[in-house]
Amino acid sequence: MNFCTYQTAFSEKAWLFIERSLNSIPSVIRIRPNIKKQIVMRIKLTAFIIALACVHVFADGRAQSVTLKEKNASVERILKEIKRQTGFIFWYENNLLKQTKKVSVSLQNVSVKQAMDILLDDQPLTYMIVEKTIVIKKKEAALPRNNNSSFIQKEPAIPRVESKSESKIEDLLSSRISEYKPALVDIRGRVTDEQSHGLPGVSIVLKGTQRGTTSDTEGNFSLSILEGSQESVNPVLIFSFVGYLSQEVVVGNRSSIDVSMKVDTKALNEVVVVGYGSQTRKDITGAISSINERTLKEVPVTNAQQMLQGRAAGVYVTQTSNKPGSEPTVRIRGNRSVRGGNDPLYVVDGIPISGGFNDISPNDIASMEVLKDASATAIYGSRGANGVIIITTKRGKVGAPTLSYNTWFGATKIVRYADVFDGPQFVEFKREANRATNNYNDATPEASDAKIFEPGEIQAIKNGRYTDWPSLIAKSGFSQNHELSVLGGSSTTRYNLSMGYLNDRGYFSNQDYKRYTTRINLDQDINTRIKLGISMLGTFSERNGGDINPYMASLVQTPLGSPYDAEGNLVPFPTGDALMYNLLTDFVPGAVINKEKRFRLLSSMYGEAELIDGLKFRMNFGPDLVNSRKGNFQKSNTTSRQGGLPAGGSSENFVFSYTWENMLTYDKIIANKHKINVTGLYSIQDRTSESSSVNVTNLPAESVEYYNLGAANTISGVGSGYEKWTILSYMGRLNYAFDSRFLLTLTARADGSSRFAPGNKWGFFPSAAFAYNLSDEAFMKSFRQLSNLKVRVSYGKIGNTGIDPYQTQGLLSTTAYDYNGTTAFGRRPSSISNPDLRWESTATLNAGVDFGFVNNRFTGTVEVYKAETTDLLLEKLLPNTTGYSGTLTNVGSTSNSGVEVTLGSNNIVSGSGGFEWSTDLNLAYNKEKILMLSQGKVDDIGNARFIGKPLGVFYDYEKTGIWQLGQEDEAKKYSSSVGQIKVADRNGNGVIDPGDRTILGNRNPSWTFGFNNRFAWKGFDLAIFAVARAGSLLASAHHSTPNNTIALGGRYNMLDVDYWTPNNPTNAYPRPINGQSGSPGPVFGSTLKYFDGSFIRIRNINFGYNVPTDLVKKIRSQSVRLSFNITNPFIFSSYVSKNKGIDPEIMDNPAVVNYLLGLNIKF
Repeated sequence: MNFCTYQTAFSEKAWLFIERSLNSIPSVIRIRPNIKKQIVMRIKLTAFIIALACVHVFADGRAQSVTLKEKNASVERILKEIKRQTGFIFWYENNLLKQTKKVSVSLQNVSVKQAMDILLDDQPLTYMIVEKTIVIKKKEAALPRNNNSSFIQKEPAIPRVESKSESKIEDLLSSRISEYKPALVDIRGRVTDEQSHGLPGVSIVLKGTQRGTTSDTEGNFSLSILEGSQESVNPVLIFSFVGYLSQEVVVGNRSSIDVSMKVDTKALNEVVVVGYGSQTRKDITGAISSINERTLKEVPVTNAQQMLQGRAAGVYVTQTSNKPGSEPTVRIRGNRSVRGGNDPLYVVDGIPISGGFNDISPNDIASMEVLKDASATAIYGSRGANGVIIITTKRGKVGAPTLSYNTWFGATKIVRYADVFDGPQFVEFKREANRATNNYNDATPEASDAKIFEPGEIQAIKNGRYTDWPSLIAKSGFSQNHELSVLGGSSTTRYNLSMGYLNDRGYFSNQDYKRYTTRINLDQDINTRIKLGISMLGTFSERNGGDINPYMASLVQTPLGSPYDAEGNLVPFPTGDALMYNLLTDFVPGAVINKEKRFRLLSSMYGEAELIDGLKFRMNFGPDLVNSRKGNFQKSNTTSRQGGLPAGGSSENFVFSYTWENMLTYDKIIANKHKINVTGLYSIQDRTSESSSVNVTNLPAESVEYYNLGAANTISGVGSGYEKWTILSYMGRLNYAFDSRFLLTLTARADGSSRFAPGNKWGFFPSAAFAYNLSDEAFMKSFRQLSNLKVRVSYGKIGNTGIDPYQTQGLLSTTAYDYNGTTAFGRRPSSISNPDLRWESTATLNAGVDFGFVNNRFTGTVEVYKAETTDLLLEKLLPNTTGYSGTLTNVGSTSNSGVEVTLGSNNIVSGSGGFEWSTDLNLAYNKEKILMLSQGKVDDIGNARFIGKPLGVFYDYEKTGIWQLGQEDEAKKYSSSVGQIKVADRNGNGVIDPGDRTILGNRNPSWTFGFNNRFAWKGFDLAIFAVARAGSLLASAHHSTPNNTIALGGRYNMLDVDYWTPNNPTNAYPRPINGQSGSPGPVFGSTLKYFDGSFIRIRNINFGYNVPTDLVKKIRSQSVRLSFNITNPFIFSSYVSKNKGIDPEIMDNPAVVNYLLGLNIKF
């Protein structure tokens, strides 16, 4: 008889004996009856487990096999692998496996029982197998032995079971198993929507565990609970599904549970700021893109404009510099104006602002809305032609004070320099440039080298000592950011206070940016009808090196020169060439100063009173004060002074502006069908600017820097200025909704501007929009998978007041003339006045569709638009007989048309910390066209403006190759020679002349893309964000002749390119030719700088971890989040991979990758 058979016999006979023995315990032992009962039950259960295990060894245990090899693995991991291989289900309490230690196992085709025995050996756990379920529980502690107990008797001999068949033994056990087997309670039911349709894919999780199931295609589900376990005590099921409100259902003693899920209207009821108010997303009629706080936080940036890149369709953000404190360029739906400006209007907490986006800490921003069509922007009238970006900062909330500390530390690593010639390559390059002019004889190399190289250069060639100038001046950068805030409030007072510090140290030692910010947001309810509030931002910043860029100069420095002499001192001219001053002299501390200090106080104050039910009056007042000062200084031994006396300068700018608005709003709902909102506005905007500047040379002492400019011998420039403008506005808006299905918005705004002359000061800007919520119609309910469908159409007219004040007036300038042989000074008109100047205006037609499927698990928006801008402000040419070249007037027009698509998908949704995956995608196509210019439908070739073409085209000769050997006669016809650039003779007249120039491409992309993937699992999350553009041409700064990096003259170093020689007949770059004066570069050298500007960039990878709540509570905190962020880790671009480019956006500095470690903690 094997052990299992023996144990079976023992179990059958011994249970009765044990029970009788315990009942015979003398009363002196004083074992309570319930304790006796527990002892009996535990002994019985132990015997039962062993017997039960035997049954399943002979049954399923022999039918299933396990093969695995793990080293130092957790018990939980091995259990999951056994489950995967065998299909067995494991039942255990949540915290049970935390008591185990890691194990190493190597199993080959063993049974499930053998695998479990090996796994739980030396662990504080035991198990039993019930059908296809393995129950794991804690090992029971042994009963304590009492040496004074006289009741202990010798166990009777265990009767031997006669030889019976194995099946009969199992039958005997089955009767006991059914008696003592822990029950698996099945909970069954069906999940439906509000129309009683079955919902597939609903997550059903047993609260407090990670076990659950999902509903099938008909909405049915089944879930088992182990009776007698901890999870069976007051069990609760959590039902969750995308687009529906989660529900918690108490099981009680029910075995059947049916649940009806309620639609979550949060997405449709999300409040969106629309300007002078807010609306739910369901009621919006215009083209508005929203970026919420979670999305904004995914990319840690120093400038809030950078948050917009790739986040909203139709918004194109270009970061053109890596300098600390630099600001990107933002365009919404392309360019419209030639001179009126194309920057969007920024509105912060209801107050329009002008410039200085760096003053706002990105951490203070709660949301950003982008208003794109006329219906959305017409409320801002003359300032909304280029779109509006509304920024809402974080405000207080009712509740106990919450203290938040947010910080990150970053390192900037240079990953790609411009690839220039090294020492030996430059030597050969210079020799080749002189061979082309017969200035180098290979038969006498030493004599020839002595003619073209300086003595120091020859010594460097002999010693093999070369200098890598870019790496000498560019180092790794470092940045840090700290934000401390506290928010909270009572039912009447809400507050949010924050302080911030940013230090961004660039990779050049003389470039950095520091910013100190303080923000106060306060809202006070005086009573149920009166509210007051204030938002105040104070910012002080210092920026060094904003106007200097030493990188381009470092690329052309010859590698044959050494910056130091034998004693380690900087030498002025490393090679003796008088045109190449030592670049490192500018990096001596204090040698070159370019510092800007800026202070800003931006406020927004409001008072709101509900006059009667539904009628509110609100007054907004927003003063904005900016004072900035810039100082520059160059010591004697610097590249700009080159041994001359020091020079310096200072400029100061003071700006004060304010916005004062008075607004009435009336809200009314009639018969639960008609929803009306009427807004009326009276507004004044005023701005005053004062400026002054002075620049001097030949300062007598270096120690005073730019603080004693009056001591200079020479004043090279002095100036001052004053500017003031005012806009007076009236605005009215009607929002009407019928039964939440039919939506209408009518807006009208009148602006009067001091920039225009009497008779043209006022502009009128109306708009209308209609939307239809089709998904609310009864006939759409049959489309069960369609959860939202809305169509929109809008048309409106908006203006552009982006011209300088006083341009309607003629200006006077000083002039000298001869008066009786003596020079006299007088005044003459320098420009012709034009009192007929009026507003540029843009009329926009927009149609859109918003949709959602599977309860908004999949959402999207499609926009189609066409905008036409008329009365462009352009210079109209005048006859030479007038004495003026031209005058500013309203002529010309442009158009923009395009398509925008935004898609969102919750690909995988899970509850209780399971794996989740969501995707956001946006793409936009925009086509610009010039319709008319100052001379009508006639091209303005001099300014590269062409009818039917976009603004910003490149107009130049087209390179077709390099003249090769054997083409001497053909090249001569075009006044060229072998080895030089061949360009297309487009007009076929046999001469290369300006008529052969052509439109090569557009600097602005036709297509822009943004793509974001978010992953989450338990406390971990990962976001990968990519941006792309296509359909643009770029002019590479590294390939431009003015920078000498492509001069091909032999004097300056240049890009390591494939240039033509008699032995290397390439068509890429021309033969180097030594120039006589500064190496002017090849003929038609400008054709070498144009490249495809398309790219795909992984903009950001953000990995975060939210520390578990139980650990967070130990430090008495609400939450702790750790993050690691990589910015710009990868780029895919032919300009970079094939054409020696650095970056298709930032071309005048090295390409960098930023690595940031972040911490966010709340108390």
